[in-house]
Amino acid sequence: MRLEQDDRILFLGGPNTQAGGSVNDFSDMGKGFAMITAAALDAKYPDMHLKFFNEAHPKASSQTIMESIDSICEEIQPSIVVIFIGQQDSFIAEQQHEQASIREYSRFNRVLRQTINEIQERFTRRIILLEPFLLNVNATCVALRPDLNQKIQITREVAQENHCEFVSLDGIMNELAIKNGVEAYVAKDGTTYHPATHYIIAHRLLRQFRF
Repeated sequence: MRLEQDDRILFLGGPNTQAGGSVNDFSDMGKGFAMITAAALDAKYPDMHLKFFNEAHPKASSQTIMESIDSICEEIQPSIVVIFIGQQDSFIAEQQHEQASIREYSRFNRVLRQTINEIQERFTRRIILLEPFLLNVNATCVALRPDLNQKIQITREVAQENHCEFVSLDGIMNELAIKNGVEAYVAKDGTTYHPATHYIIAHRLLRQFRF
């Protein structure tokens, strides 16, 4: 992703994108990978006057992001959008007994495509999709693997078809978890990332940006 002067970079996602940031203050980047990415880009390109916005929400899913994307982008007018969704959708699907179903596959596919199309047609074509991932820290995460695999495949297809940039995460995070132990990267709830995980996500995301 080539950076331009005065770029406005918007992060969208769920609890790990928000990472403690205020839901009422877009400029609060939280304490996770969004903050690390913003700080690193600011430090590397101080003369570009980049602006960063975190519109993630702890209960966000692909559906809630799609429903609010117009109002968010109208207010912020982003030139680059970073999206990290899929994991939260899998947990919601499990609660609704829809995991790995054709209905859930079709729903996520439709909603993600609609969100990407809306952003690209009305605001910016510069989108980065982060690959969702799960680490097998508990039985629920193990059971959700087939559902998340579907969502990973959809995310890859949407990125390719819509010329979005794509950051792979599932493979590298599971490789590290196998090597060092899953507890080093995610809490026992299966959803809360440790600082090392945020650093790894930010490190891989920063590789996408260039000047």
